Amino acid sequence: MQNKKSLLKRLLFLYVALFLVIGTGVIHSLLGDFGRGAADGMEMGARIAEKLQQGNPRLIYLLGDVRIIGNGESSAPIHNGAIEIEPFVTRMNFIVDEPAEGVSPLGIAFRSVGGSPWIYAFAMLIPLFLLAVIVLMVMIIHSLRRSIREERPLDRRNVWYLRSIGVLTILTELLNGLLGRAMNLRAAELLAGSSLTVDTTLDLSYTTIIMGILILFSAEVFAIGQNLSEEQKLTI
Repeated sequence: MQNKKSLLKRLLFLYVALFLVIGTGVIHSLLGDFGRGAADGMEMGARIAEKLQQGNPRLIYLLGDVRIIGNGESSAPIHNGAIEIEPFVTRMNFIVDEPAEGVSPLGIAFRSVGGSPWIYAFAMLIPLFLLAVIVLMVMIIHSLRRSIREERPLDRRNVWYLRSIGVLTILTELLNGLLGRAMNLRAAELLAGSSLTVDTTLDLSYTTIIMGILILFSAEVFAIGQNLSEEQKLTI
């Protein structure tokens, strides 16, 4: 009974830690990147609507987090008394405004990210994948707490939950890297001949991919443990 209480306390701690991280992440996103992105999106939407009302439709879209090689034009030193500060620009955001010949108003809206409906569609998948990961984590923790409280074997569905989390984690990082490269390639095309040089190599967080693989490994260990437990019950 004491061991059961200890397990429930640890799972309760995981519950609290998970929701604290989620809450902090949501607040940080709302105040930070999401807030800035929403402001940029509203500005682009207003500009698109204004151009449509004027009968001069324009394709206005965002190229975000473009990787810049070198300092570029914006690297003029900043002097603060006897201190000289040289900015080192590595990433920039661009809002592109170009003619929208033969593109419908709906097509303009679905090209507001990266200038392509495919980039827009895949960009929308990333937050959905992250939301699915959070939901699956909550389901796993809830299932573990219920199994311990009711003294029942662990639900086999947890294996599939863990596998799904691992796959979604890897897919999210790969998709994020491919979207970033697509935007960088478009930015390199538009900025050709300027003083800015864009890095078009594929940028991936291998730490995130390794984490996804570790989650998949944990799922297989969990599955093996369940199979061994069932085999022992059959032999008794």
